[in-house]
Amino acid sequence: MEIVESRLYTRTMKISKHVHSCLLVEEKGKIVLVDPGNYSYDAKALDIPSLSSLDAIAITHEHMDHIYLPFLKEILAKFPNTPIYTNESVKKLLEKENIENAMTEGNEYITLHSVPHEKIWFGTPVENSMITLFKKFATVGDSLSFTESPDILALPVTAPWGSTTAAVEVALQVKPKVIFPIHDFMWKDDVRMGIYQRLKDFFGQHGIDFKAVETGEVVEI
Repeated sequence: MEIVESRLYTRTMKISKHVHSCLLVEEKGKIVLVDPGNYSYDAKALDIPSLSSLDAIAITHEHMDHIYLPFLKEILAKFPNTPIYTNESVKKLLEKENIENAMTEGNEYITLHSVPHEKIWFGTPVENSMITLFKKFATVGDSLSFTESPDILALPVTAPWGSTTAAVEVALQVKPKVIFPIHDFMWKDDVRMGIYQRLKDFFGQHGIDFKAVETGEVVEI
């Protein structure tokens, strides 16, 4: 009799957003947490106790809206051996906190590729990574300077270093099949959902499915 593991294996990717750029991505029984930042932590947008397992953490860059050390330490307190996939600058930051499980090379379902952090008026851009999961989902951190995308793109739709118009222009160039909006904590909820609807209508005219997601909502793609 064949023994089947208790985890649910599915061909459908499940994605949920937990404020700003913090995402949970699940595929083929693997669960990856992306960019656990301070906005998500302050909003208590991710229920850590409810997580039954965590296979990897992926961090695009060192700004605290993408990696907040108190948040990360709470996660690692529950899942202490979880590997963290990131770039060299984040790895060095974590090593100073005696967090030794960071690595700068991917695995069979995580790929890291350097893309520039956009210019910022309040400092020097930091090392930034485009992270691809399961060969079909990518998150780009604080960058609009990329030329390719897999089928599903987590797109930063607004930022101090960019604009919604610039994000739309890049998306039309790389042409993903699905866009998952990120990096929009600064929008009030009613404004955010209004802009989401306009983006959904616009991208729909170009054959792109824009997901107007609420915090914690699980989207299956």
